[in-house]
Amino acid sequence: MAQRGCNMTVDQLLDDPMTLALMRADGVDPTSLRALLARTARRLAEAEDAPILLTFSDTAMSHGGIQAG
Repeated sequence: MAQRGCNMTVDQLLDDPMTLALMRADGVDPTSLRALLARTARRLAEAEDAPILLTFSDTAMSHGGIQAG
């Protein structure tokens, strides 16, 4: 569940029941969104040749998503 007044990681946000409900209502596939975010983070890191805050490992989670690294 979302936490008020707290920063959430991308994984926490994408695993939040309210976020999942909104994505389901909008026809957004959570696994595809995680993959898109992971590809974008890798491209940004390569383009800037510097570490960025949003990174993902290649370890698949039980629900098929990508774990934050």
